[in-house]
Amino acid sequence: MTLTKVIISSHNEYKIILMEMLFENLNYMHWLVLGLALVIIELFLWSVFLLWIGASAITVSIIFYLAPETSGFMQILIFVLLSIFLTYLSKKYYPIKTVDDQLNNKAKTHIGKECEVISIEDGIAKVQIGKSLWFAKGLDLSVGQKVQIVDVDSSTFIVKPSK
Repeated sequence: MTLTKVIISSHNEYKIILMEMLFENLNYMHWLVLGLALVIIELFLWSVFLLWIGASAITVSIIFYLAPETSGFMQILIFVLLSIFLTYLSKKYYPIKTVDDQLNNKAKTHIGKECEVISIEDGIAKVQIGKSLWFAKGLDLSVGQKVQIVDVDSSTFIVKPSK
């Protein structure tokens, strides 16, 4: 056996021993600290993704506290499956609604309406609907012109001159 094979072999054995030590020394406090850390990080990120992974870690902590003989592999398996399941459920039943989505949905309700061009600055027109001003794009627009909303791009109206 060459020296390279001995080094690689001992390196792989070191990895296996390290993983075994990790699995054997896990306790419920590790999962609790991980879960609380993820939830606290979530408070600053506002993504809601880490919340469900943190909740999974806290749940594994509770399970392991009630059943301390659970193996390390089983704990990790429960954590991974629970994280996937809770993330799936959250995306399905609690989708994240942003201000942009709400604006875009509100803008789509105005398709087909007529409005007036109030101003044009740097090639971007503003049209008035009720008391609200909206950005608009279109060809051959001028101030005071009546236009019809034909489509929406993000929260900007696509308009064409009225007939």
